[in-house]
Amino acid sequence: MKADLTIGELASELRLNPKTIRYYEEIGLLPEPTRSNSGYRLYSRDEIERLRLIKRAKLLGLSLAEIKELVEYAIEGHCGALKSRLHALVEAKLGEIDQKIEDLIAFRNDLQRYHKELSKRFESEASQACKVPTSDSCQCMRGVDSFKR
Repeated sequence: MKADLTIGELASELRLNPKTIRYYEEIGLLPEPTRSNSGYRLYSRDEIERLRLIKRAKLLGLSLAEIKELVEYAIEGHCGALKSRLHALVEAKLGEIDQKIEDLIAFRNDLQRYHKELSKRFESEASQACKVPTSDSCQCMRGVDSFKR
């Protein structure tokens, strides 16, 4: 790989969209690159490594604000602070995922219960057409308001 890459070469090398790279510059994740005589952005090995760090952090589900913090630690050479913060962020992500799993399990249980209720209701009302009284709404969705969401 050559020392300085254009945005197209960099995007191809790292499998990123050039718009993503420009956005990272806009929000400060990447510094403004040097420019060639003809005005093309040129990226050094430092920016390439920074983008690799960003991509790895995104795989962990970190927000761009969290990634920016980690990148700053890396650039400043504060490896200990980076490790400590990364550990805390991953621990927090695990907690978020555990909570989402619990919420999804509860939602699945609600849906299973509701499905059984619907099946019973439809079996007992199979011969009747669904009629909506003028003063009341259709009773087909009765029970949904008890979901824990």
